[in-house]
Amino acid sequence: MSREPQRILVLAIRALGDVVLTTPVYRNLRRAYPAARLEVVVEEPYEALLRGNPCLDRIRTVDRSRTQSAWRQWREQGALVRALRRERFDTVLDLFGGPRSAILARLSGAPRRIGPATRGHGWLYTERLRVPKEGLHLVRQKLAMAAPLLPRAEELPLELTVTAGERADARVRLARAGISPGAPLVGFFPGAGWGHKIWPPERFAALGEALRRDLGASILLLGGTRDAASTRAVAGRMQPPPAVLDGLADLRETMALIDAVHLLVSNDTGPMHIAMGLGKPTLALFGPSDPRKYGPWGAHGDVVSAYLPCSPCPQGEDTCHLVGRRRQECMLLLDVEMVRARALALWNRAVALTTHA
Repeated sequence: MSREPQRILVLAIRALGDVVLTTPVYRNLRRAYPAARLEVVVEEPYEALLRGNPCLDRIRTVDRSRTQSAWRQWREQGALVRALRRERFDTVLDLFGGPRSAILARLSGAPRRIGPATRGHGWLYTERLRVPKEGLHLVRQKLAMAAPLLPRAEELPLELTVTAGERADARVRLARAGISPGAPLVGFFPGAGWGHKIWPPERFAALGEALRRDLGASILLLGGTRDAASTRAVAGRMQPPPAVLDGLADLRETMALIDAVHLLVSNDTGPMHIAMGLGKPTLALFGPSDPRKYGPWGAHGDVVSAYLPCSPCPQGEDTCHLVGRRRQECMLLLDVEMVRARALALWNRAVALTTHA
């Protein structure tokens, strides 16, 4: 029987939403090994997501920026490897198993290295696991990958934190955008990293008008640096125009603004997972991607999807598998009344839980 780990390094080198979905692993590890040192490595922009997580002793970063020179990347990678070796980790858990993280696991010097049985670089781990992915939520996949350390892992909620100061700054930003403090606030995230995941802007606008009437709520359109076209397309179809806060580049600011809403309606995006991690009622609109694997994790989330037999989409971004149109048919099948009904049900459920708390 292997000795209980004392110094654990988790590698979670992946995109925004994936990093959020790893947080139940850290809580499980902290419960199982309360005295162990627990560190994680993530891509540099996503350190902000885990900042303040009480389960982690340290968050380290790698920079995968394409603007960096190859020389600088190798120099920083070497510095990270030297730092990890100084820590003398006895266990490395690689949750995603990309080539770069597999090499990092091997170079860390840890005698025990757990990762996926991946062709080409799986040999870099001392323990290789084959985790089924078909129809299995990413949180369950990562808990299964951690099974050698967590034989009795619990399916815990996502866990993100926002400070009191960040909440205060968000209230100031919202007030400047015309949002009255204390008023019901529904947030929309109408953009997405993949164009086929975007629900039509005219439908977001119609939903916003309906929820204004139904709930007396203010509508807040949120977006990152690449989402201006989506947010402006929705805003231009609503009268009076809603508050718009797009071009958001600071993840901590984005988290605080999401924390201020009472309900978020979003395409399949990283911010949807952020809302779930902050305990916000969240309605996710799914089309070409699989909600069984990437949907909201937690009882305060819900999904609207046509659940077509061709989902997840087997093609690239050029054409729809069903009808050959550029925009995916699966998103067009989500009508406004369908989404409105689910949004109201989620809102009412949240109100009922608050009333009886």
